[in-house]
Amino acid sequence: MFTALRKRNFALLWLGQIVSLSGDWLLLLALPFYIYQLTGSVLQTGIMYMIEMLPRILLGSLAGVFVDRWDRRWTMIIADLSRAVVLLLILLVHTQNLIWVIYVAVACQAIISQFFTPASMALIPTLVGEKDLIGANSLSSFSEALTRLIGPPLGGILYAWLSTTGVVVADSATYLFSALMIALIAVPARATAPQPDAVVSVGEATKNVLREWRSGLGIVKRDDVILGVFLTMSVLMIGQGVLNVMLVPLTEKVLHGGSVTLGWIITAQGVGSLLGALLVGQVSKVVRPVVLAVLALVATGSAILIITHYPHLLISLLLIGIVGVFIVGLMVTTQTLLQIRVEDSYRGRVFGAFEALLSIAMFAGLILATGAGDRLSTVTLLDISGILTLLAGVVALLTLRNARLKDDAQEEPSPSKSALEVVS
Repeated sequence: MFTALRKRNFALLWLGQIVSLSGDWLLLLALPFYIYQLTGSVLQTGIMYMIEMLPRILLGSLAGVFVDRWDRRWTMIIADLSRAVVLLLILLVHTQNLIWVIYVAVACQAIISQFFTPASMALIPTLVGEKDLIGANSLSSFSEALTRLIGPPLGGILYAWLSTTGVVVADSATYLFSALMIALIAVPARATAPQPDAVVSVGEATKNVLREWRSGLGIVKRDDVILGVFLTMSVLMIGQGVLNVMLVPLTEKVLHGGSVTLGWIITAQGVGSLLGALLVGQVSKVVRPVVLAVLALVATGSAILIITHYPHLLISLLLIGIVGVFIVGLMVTTQTLLQIRVEDSYRGRVFGAFEALLSIAMFAGLILATGAGDRLSTVTLLDISGILTLLAGVVALLTLRNARLKDDAQEEPSPSKSALEVVS
């Protein structure tokens, strides 16, 4: 896994991202507390999360079109610099009457992120090559898990010590650091998207954007493996949306714990994710993607059902840690499959559509659990989450049988490339 860091360009990107992600976790902990202290309203705090999620649903897919048009390196640099500035708007808020400024800052940051994320995912294959792609994606998952472990406690300390001002300034600084690291990257010429030469009308430009967006979706429909990844992860995210809403009821009503127990749950998941990131590179060499995906989803769905019906804290923490290992393997594998099977000039659109679809699926799960929360018991809703996760395993078994990594992808032409010829 760590051999990918020998690639200077990827090492710069990874270093910038691990610092930036740490800053995001600082703010993620501090901002809800600050909003609640100002307003005393759970609803106002919940609105922040909804505002943060909506741009993923509405713009994620379309943003990928522009990611494929623009220079990805500069897209990421400008996105980081913009987010660093936008965050500083929060420093203006000291009363409840100005709470809308926080919502504007959160919305702007979420919109900008819709361009950064697919650009990053599309750029990684050009920085490391296909040979080190699994390792690079494993490192990205490793950094996410690591920042998940260290970010919240560090954010709590910083918030108590320097209040919201310190957290906002620190997070803004991490974006500046990330922008600097990306600016030092030397991007291969093939990674630079061609720019349109002709000046056209607004109407014609809109038609061009929509045509390119449809061609990106056409790749998803024509490639059975890409479509399988989309379907599998969509079903999983609906179940995860339900589970996210029920996490606190699970802790209190099933495991009979409180905030400390919830902290242990998050920690166990984080430790499992770290182990998964370390192991997935070796496991992927001997285990086919379909097997890894099915095992991960069956293990996760079964763990949810076991914890729900046979609650025991130590056993539950062990199962949650094991799930963390499997889920990271699933995420790395599906991400790598998309990167391998999609031609470089189309990766932004495919990853944009992928992120948007996952957000829609998770939002559907959130709505399902929230709407049925007063009518169905905690156990029933957790059962629904577990069953949906198992169903995702069935979808993976049916749709990912032809999925291959690395050598297989090099030996056989990618179906997505033949699809491109049809589109063009």
